[in-house]
Amino acid sequence: MDKKLERNIIWSLAMILIVLGLTSCVSSASLTLNPKKITTLDTVANMPSIINVLGCMFAPQDPSCDKELKDKPISALTDSDY
Repeated sequence: MDKKLERNIIWSLAMILIVLGLTSCVSSASLTLNPKKITTLDTVANMPSIINVLGCMFAPQDPSCDKELKDKPISALTDSDY
């Protein structure tokens, strides 16, 4: 094969790969079906959970954080002492 034919084959396959990559990754049905609009009421309703998570993240020795840690199994890959 000559160089021009090889170069044309490579460019053609690259363009096919790019076109397939761009068209097959996104499904248009998930983008058009009734997206849920997040309201202020939704975020305010989650405020106690957000505060609890932030509190346990910055102060894990707090007694209110112990009940969440006891309910979850401890992996062998993590430290058992928090």
